[in-house]
Amino acid sequence: MPSTSFNDPVSSGLFYGRYIFNLSFAATSTTIVSGATAMRMRFGVYCIYSFYAVLVYSFVAHWVWAENGWLAVRGVHDFAGGGPVHLLGGFNSFIAVIFLGPRKGRFDGTRPESDFAESSPTNQLLGLLILWFAWIGFNCGSSFGITEEKWLVATRTAVSTMNASASGGIIGLVYSQWATKRTFVRPYDIVNGVLGGLISSSPTSACIQPYEAMIIGAVGALVACFTNEKLFKQRMKIDDPVGAVGAHAVAASWGILAVGLFANSQFEGIDVRDGLFHGGGLAQLGSQCLEIVAIIAWSTVAVSPFFYLVGIAGSRNLKDPRSGLLLEFDDQKEYPHQADPRIHDCREDNIDMKEVMEHVREDKDFQNEMLEVVLELMKKHLSKDAWLTEKAIDLNDSGSSRLGAGMVEGGDTGDTISVVSNVSSQQKMLRRRTLSV
Repeated sequence: MPSTSFNDPVSSGLFYGRYIFNLSFAATSTTIVSGATAMRMRFGVYCIYSFYAVLVYSFVAHWVWAENGWLAVRGVHDFAGGGPVHLLGGFNSFIAVIFLGPRKGRFDGTRPESDFAESSPTNQLLGLLILWFAWIGFNCGSSFGITEEKWLVATRTAVSTMNASASGGIIGLVYSQWATKRTFVRPYDIVNGVLGGLISSSPTSACIQPYEAMIIGAVGALVACFTNEKLFKQRMKIDDPVGAVGAHAVAASWGILAVGLFANSQFEGIDVRDGLFHGGGLAQLGSQCLEIVAIIAWSTVAVSPFFYLVGIAGSRNLKDPRSGLLLEFDDQKEYPHQADPRIHDCREDNIDMKEVMEHVREDKDFQNEMLEVVLELMKKHLSKDAWLTEKAIDLNDSGSSRLGAGMVEGGDTGDTISVVSNVSSQQKMLRRRTLSV
């Protein structure tokens, strides 16, 4: 990159543009880790990591994109950050998850699978939609302008990006049908399918044909979905709530390799050797493999000591960095708005049900509020049917008095549960009647 003169509007403008663009890339690489470590990393630890991750990213970005970067001079082509952003962020996520370990009950069978289901598929798909369109800026913006031949690069990149994401979404849909034996479609697979296509397009989008982008995106989606479920989750027991390792590290690795296979040196505006499928031999493919190995090695060397040192600083135990990284129950009690006991799994292990029931017996306001809510729901849903209304009032009177007796008059936990179960069975009968109406 030529020297910058801040007295020259064009030179300084290019400098500022590259700065803010690389800052957004560094932030993207950092946020990948937040998805993989969601629900269990301390907030303070992640804040420290966010600053450190910018430094880690800067080295790789220089290697790949600076004119004198040691990977750049060896012919590596990575147009929009498949390596510096996605592979680096994905492998950093892998290291972070290894240090944190899985959530309690994730793989030992002590908690049902439903405890770890996605809480909001709607938000997942909304986030995907935002990312999908943002990727146009992510990839096309890597041309750094529309003057001279840059507009040719930007438009070609836009078409490749959309084609790769579309084929990735289709493969995600097909994979979901196969994985569930055509029972239903999992939004999780669609999201990672589209993201796998987009991520694999980032290194390749400027140097390939539109039909090749569809092939690359389809393979990227397949490896993202398959490795997340079959390799990392089922075989390696890696607890990655959003599938960041498969979608970013694995799909990005495929995209980097795809440059060595599909690159076309005939396109204007880019400097790349022909890939293997265009008669270029193994030269470009070898350079791309070198990029993957270098980034994985750098991530291991730079990020592993970080999590170890921060962990032992928090735990004050050289042999136990994990407890210094994890969100504990004491944090939830001190900051109750930051953690949900069920979702974040930061609840106490030995809960005495007798103490819980004793607390409920003493809390008259809670009992009254609970009965008011039940009665209001019954009025709302059962008022259209006279028979249901009559039964609901009877059930409310009898159930409330019996439940209150179990709580207030000193009934033990077993008596109270028996009352609740009996009332619940009558409620199920009412529900069947409601459905028939």
